[in-house]
Amino acid sequence: MKNTSLTALGGIITALSIVFMFMSSLIPFMTYIVPAFAGLLLIVTVEEVELKWSAYIYIAVSVLSILVIADKESAVMYAFFFGYYPFVRSFLDKRIKNRVVNKLIKFLIFNVGVVLGYLLIIYVFAIPLEEMEEFGKYTNLVLLGLGNITFVFYDIVVSNLSYIYDKKCHKQIVKIFKF
Repeated sequence: MKNTSLTALGGIITALSIVFMFMSSLIPFMTYIVPAFAGLLLIVTVEEVELKWSAYIYIAVSVLSILVIADKESAVMYAFFFGYYPFVRSFLDKRIKNRVVNKLIKFLIFNVGVVLGYLLIIYVFAIPLEEMEEFGKYTNLVLLGLGNITFVFYDIVVSNLSYIYDKKCHKQIVKIFKF
């Protein structure tokens, strides 16, 4: 593959991801939806090129999001989970054939990423989360549990979109970028 084609594809995916991330600042209730969609864009590079190119895009979008996006919570959620999950999922699915172990590792990665992300939000960006205390002392655990349920659906979406991309879009992308 030509580096110019890879750079062009990477630039397009990065730009589209940043545009998605800006939407979280415009529409406040999309704090989690927007980074999830931005992460899904990486499916193209995960399927077409080496994982290192996906990692470069992820790093670029993460850094730019944290620097320029007003909704820091959305930027952190991209950086600490949604941005890297498509290529981590691809890596795990190729290497770990035992489904139970595969799922457990995915849940561990999700939970560690979300907890570290929220610690960063609370202690580094000093975004107060006092309103969560109004619902009781177990609110954080309930929200983490709901996040895990949502993660199951996100994993299914990433898996299905990867399959659809492979069957429907792969040929067009290869033709456009002449890989």
